Amino acid sequence: MSTPRLDTSEPKRSTGRSATRSRPRPTRRTAVATALAAALLLLAPPSAPAQDTGQTVLGPGLYVFQTRIDHATCGDGERTGFVSSYFAAVDGIPGSRTMSMNLLNSSFWPTWELTVSSSNAVIGDARMRGQTGPSAGESHFELAPDGRRFTGRGTRSYDATVNGQRQRCRISYEALLRKLDT
Repeated sequence: MSTPRLDTSEPKRSTGRSATRSRPRPTRRTAVATALAAALLLLAPPSAPAQDTGQTVLGPGLYVFQTRIDHATCGDGERTGFVSSYFAAVDGIPGSRTMSMNLLNSSFWPTWELTVSSSNAVIGDARMRGQTGPSAGESHFELAPDGRRFTGRGTRSYDATVNGQRQRCRISYEALLRKLDT
């Protein structure tokens, strides 16, 4: 005789899901996490602006730098209209907005710092050789692209003795920077 089998399985519990629904319902915890993530995205700083891609108007190389004086206050500078020409070595990383320029035949203004602005203007600044401090001689120019060259204006100021008195002298000049063709 066979013994009857007892059903030991647990009764089925209702999950509240229909047989066709396969995704679980969002819970309160999921909803809070989603809202928190959305809030954090709104509070995040805006993405950084596009990186500066550099410039293509001024590269390292050999140049001619010329100045023509059109105004001098102390009378000790070259006469108005005098043109000075210099051999200029521009050194730096191609595409960089900052470079250096060395005037190979300048006794007073041999070393320059160059900056290329976002509008492609070349801005140059120099100190008179061997001078430091607030009374040091300074020269500054701003040049704009003009075909295959740069043209613009500049100024120099320095201390000098005029008629036995020390005073600040100023010279303004037209400037030209052109790369030597190879």
